[in-house]
Amino acid sequence: MNILSEKLIDAGDGRKYGEGYRIVYFENDNKYFIGAYAKTIEGFMIGFAECDPIIDEDDIPPFISIDDILNRCLNLYNDINSVAIYKTNGTCIGKKDRKNLTKK
Repeated sequence: MNILSEKLIDAGDGRKYGEGYRIVYFENDNKYFIGAYAKTIEGFMIGFAECDPIIDEDDIPPFISIDDILNRCLNLYNDINSVAIYKTNGTCIGKKDRKNLTKK
């Protein structure tokens, strides 16, 4: 599915994100919602910290791989079928379907 770059850069309230990445969650072939933005792929790891507020950088899990981020995102929501990471220019850099989920 093509996601329009205009939707990927929309930060709400008329603001726009610059160059970076967005997580997109797919409920089915026709329905999706756009999630977090990060300037770098590694920046998504902040969302997986086990404490809030984050007191120390050690609270943020280490970046392992894009596949690891996709697995973590799939584990967040039971009602999504797949998840992807897109560049804000509309290029998909990784996608994972629930049927391919690696259990840890």
